[in-house]
Amino acid sequence: MSLRTLDPNGDPDTSPENPRVDNDTISPMEKEKESEQTSYAVDKLQQQLGGYGRFQMFIFLLLGLVYMRGGWHVWIPIYQAWTPPFHCSASPGLSLNESVPYTVDDGVLVYSECEQYVNLKVSNTTESCHNGWTYLWDSSYTSIVSWMDLVCDKAYQADLTTTMYMVGATSGVIFLAPLGDRFGSKTLMLACLWIQAIVGTVLIWASNIIAFCIIKFLIGMCNMTIALSVYVLMSETFDAAHRELPTIAMQFFWAMGIMSMALLGYLIPEWQNLELAIALPINILSLLFVFIIPESLPWLLSKGKLKQAEQVINRFTTFNGVEPVSNLHAQLEKFSNEVNESMQHPSSYSVLEDHRKPKDGSETHTVLTLFKTPKLRAITLVMFYLFLVNAVAYFGIMYSTPELAGNRFVNLCLLGLVEIPAYIVCIITNRLIGRRRSVSIFLLICAVCNIAVLFVPEETDGGHSLQPLKTALVMIGKFGITGSYSTIYLYASEVFPTIIRNQAVGASSFFENIGSIAAPNMVYVQSNVTLGIFGGMTIVGCVLVLLLPETHNQPLPQTIEDVENKLKAGPSFSPMNS
Repeated sequence: MSLRTLDPNGDPDTSPENPRVDNDTISPMEKEKESEQTSYAVDKLQQQLGGYGRFQMFIFLLLGLVYMRGGWHVWIPIYQAWTPPFHCSASPGLSLNESVPYTVDDGVLVYSECEQYVNLKVSNTTESCHNGWTYLWDSSYTSIVSWMDLVCDKAYQADLTTTMYMVGATSGVIFLAPLGDRFGSKTLMLACLWIQAIVGTVLIWASNIIAFCIIKFLIGMCNMTIALSVYVLMSETFDAAHRELPTIAMQFFWAMGIMSMALLGYLIPEWQNLELAIALPINILSLLFVFIIPESLPWLLSKGKLKQAEQVINRFTTFNGVEPVSNLHAQLEKFSNEVNESMQHPSSYSVLEDHRKPKDGSETHTVLTLFKTPKLRAITLVMFYLFLVNAVAYFGIMYSTPELAGNRFVNLCLLGLVEIPAYIVCIITNRLIGRRRSVSIFLLICAVCNIAVLFVPEETDGGHSLQPLKTALVMIGKFGITGSYSTIYLYASEVFPTIIRNQAVGASSFFENIGSIAAPNMVYVQSNVTLGIFGGMTIVGCVLVLLLPETHNQPLPQTIEDVENKLKAGPSFSPMNS
């Protein structure tokens, strides 16, 4: 089809010089050109909105705060489910020495945690504690462990709360994230923030472990959905030339979330108050986001919401002080016509014909849509694996590394601090060599370091310990997987089409959650063997990612046809490797 022109009213020009051509007679080359128009038209509009303008950067900061508070909910179990030193309480009328068995360790009496004497005057027979426990907090700190006595035969219940959070996060990926494609990322993000504020407040009154686990499940369900919505909204706020820096820089807020959680945990000793501190302030502040943060422009255009899209564009140009977009109404009408025509006359490989159209004319897509066309199916499978291996390696390395001695608040702060260099290098490499090669190199670094640990002995022939070398290799491996992890979400948000981006990123994140749940259990295998498994998995990942298309400085694909026609995977295709 020839490129259509528009008359002053935005209607297609069907003059003899530019006749209307029926879609069924379009050649494959012409269909490819028309498909590309939708992506480039949106990106061209966004290029006129100011790049790193004041409004874009303001949105970046607000979304960064939302992303930062997500880290609080991930890391609060360190303090919320902390198990302090404890022992059985003394029986009524008896001293502690008469009630509880003890040992002497370096001159200090260490009392039994889970057993007490039945009657020491008769025999030294013991039984389970039935007089409660004494918790040896170093100050006024509390946790659900001391609140619900989750010790001894109930100790597993403290870990169960974290597991339920992760199961909730996985469920959010499945059941909530797809709603972003239908209702918009902004709407979904705000709804989950407000729900999370409510259930987080209710959590402090949970009277038993069952109610606590159910609420943690709901918090995790909302938290993962919020994170996915933030990523999609961030990637769709900027045009292709300005997208990578703010989207990757978003990871700095994650590191800030880890470090600020350490500070909050230190300053707020009672777990109920700590829960309120992470559940309410930013979530309530998000009420203002209704009026400040606009809905995604690519999403509005993909849904044909031209009036709202025009208002969003005018807000960007006004706040940034740039020239208004010329012939804006005509451009939007042309884009709408192209999208509508594409939906009415899909190509032979399009999955649109496999879905019934709702009465409003919009197309309904599910996760199964990701497997209906060749290139999209290949991209989806590789992305699923990359998300899985990133999570397994990242959390696995952290759990495999020996615990740091010292203050638990300082330790958590350091864990956030060490990720910052990886983010800085990640930003540089993504700008210089793109997404595909960056992920591959970072995964290769992780793989080489993890496998190298297997061949480093505990000490030299001369008796010198090589543990510092092994620890350094593990930390370099963590550097590598952090760099890959901080790129993979940006990559996923760019490679999947707008019409199903939320569901695609959400489905990929489902495998991320599977990996984060599996990693701690894998670590129960001998540590070095586990690191070797992580190394082998990451080597496969660093090869598979090279089969994906490069998305650096490319407009976001809007439709499935964009992916099939325009995104050329692998080194042999030049358009996406330029």
